[in-house]
Amino acid sequence: MTKKIILVLILLAFVLTPAQADWDTYDDTPLTGSRWRDYKRRSYFGLRFGLNIPTLRYKGTGGLAQTSPLPRYHIGLLYGHKLGDGLPFFMESGLIYTEKGAELEVTEEIGMRKCNLKYLEIPILLKYKQDTNVNDLTVQPFFGGFMAIGVGGETKDYSNRTKFSPFGSSRYKRFDAGIRLGCGLAYQNFYFEMGYDIGLFNIAGRHYADYHYDNFDGRIRTGNFTMSLGVDF
Repeated sequence: MTKKIILVLILLAFVLTPAQADWDTYDDTPLTGSRWRDYKRRSYFGLRFGLNIPTLRYKGTGGLAQTSPLPRYHIGLLYGHKLGDGLPFFMESGLIYTEKGAELEVTEEIGMRKCNLKYLEIPILLKYKQDTNVNDLTVQPFFGGFMAIGVGGETKDYSNRTKFSPFGSSRYKRFDAGIRLGCGLAYQNFYFEMGYDIGLFNIAGRHYADYHYDNFDGRIRTGNFTMSLGVDF
């Protein structure tokens, strides 16, 4: 399923690119990279891929749950649209396939586990594009949020040599949402950014089973540091 999602996102990028070329004109002149910093461009598509360093933050376990980051990746297609003529503010959204999770360290109650959570994610960001003294180089701080739905993954239990789905009433909820902030750097059509996601929803299932709780009374929230490379069309 993961390969199919990635293939669809790549195909969408190629399909939508020719249409975008017709939209971005000013005074009947096609916009090139050198016009990007003038904020004449009304909209853009962006292809993004990169590294995740996610965490799961456990609360209410009396210090039992200790986790370590489990590096994963993300890939997606974004669309940005200018909020006003001549203004450097853009609203950006899209669809991203992303993987999160963590490594749960060994305790007296459970053995070592690795949780890989696979999501389809929709970001909604306000981006400010500031030009610099270098031609075609812009700095792009952003702030907004994200919504995500779990589409797969697995938990590996090394003590019992078993694998099982990470989602369910006794595991994690599929829905997650939170705040996203960071800053990007673009040179013409090439883009790099670093950001951080702060999950605001408790993703612990109603009958979370680890640590011998009948009804888990604590909270589990996600966090994710990201680094992305991309191209804007």
